[in-house]
Amino acid sequence: MNKEQLGVFIAENRKAAGLTQKDLAARLHVTDKAVSKWERALSYPDVTLLEPLAEALEMGVEELMACRRAAVKKEEEPVMALLEISRENMEKERRRNIRQVLLAMLLMLAVTLAVVWYTGSYVSGEITDGIVLKETAEGENYLYVDQEGHLLRLKCGEGVDFDGIQLKNQWGDELTYRMDCRWNRRTFEGSVTGCQFFGTSLGDMMDVTFETETAPLFWYDEVCWVPENYYPDPYAQPQAFLCDYRFWTETWDNETAQWKDWEHVLLVEDCISAAVEDIDGDGHNEVVVRTRWPEKPYAVYDWVSNDFSDKQVSVLWLDSVSPDLRERLMTIPERQEQLDRETRRAGGGEGDTVIR
Repeated sequence: MNKEQLGVFIAENRKAAGLTQKDLAARLHVTDKAVSKWERALSYPDVTLLEPLAEALEMGVEELMACRRAAVKKEEEPVMALLEISRENMEKERRRNIRQVLLAMLLMLAVTLAVVWYTGSYVSGEITDGIVLKETAEGENYLYVDQEGHLLRLKCGEGVDFDGIQLKNQWGDELTYRMDCRWNRRTFEGSVTGCQFFGTSLGDMMDVTFETETAPLFWYDEVCWVPENYYPDPYAQPQAFLCDYRFWTETWDNETAQWKDWEHVLLVEDCISAAVEDIDGDGHNEVVVRTRWPEKPYAVYDWVSNDFSDKQVSVLWLDSVSPDLRERLMTIPERQEQLDRETRRAGGGEGDTVIR
């Protein structure tokens, strides 16, 4: 028995009985849309409806299954028709079960991948190192720690004495802390639950001598500065070097032909480059430093007060600076690479000019 044959048979006998689709649906307690689907061969009637459907059409179930009215019918025909309906219903149920199993498997796979990603992204451990920066943002305290060439941003927990943490001692040496941390290796953000003082770090530098420069700085008429103690950045790709910038004042004594009245002004450690610039437009120069961290690329050192008895320097961290200042802070290899690109664009050969 096929759907088309059954549908035509139901429709013919419904009309012969003087019933509309709505009348037949009311007797069977179904919708007229269900009757319409039967007659259009879109679906079979449910097995439980075969007997009341046959009664409404004034025939036996065997005649309904055989799709013909006959005085003598083969016994196996209605049974086979019933089995076919049952088989199709079972096939629908099987397909539904397969979809449910596949959906469950996909959900388990998604959960497994999420767990693997989470486990691979987050790291828990102890860090013993200096603290680069303390910051308070939106009511939360953060510590920044150097981690594989990036600044690791750690949100302070209740067990961290944020106000008691000092970055350097009175002699300018970096202080080291032992911190219990958890962080994301992809976003370089995490939390710190414990921070205990560990010791003092003096660093390991190599000597490189550069020419001394001078310029007005802060409220001094003239300050000398020079980069020193260059050493390779272990995390930079390609190779790059870090250094310290030392700023001081002194005067030349013509009678003795010697420098005198030496005074320390500022020491900036572990940076890529530095420049003296009036970046805030207050009429006094500040020190603008290019840091080693892409998360906090620039730092501005400014004197807090114009009172010479209160010589405190504040640090402001910036995400960007003007194009001119950014170019001044470029290293010699970066300048050479920029010049090579400009030469190639102009049609010349690579490396025609060398910056010295």
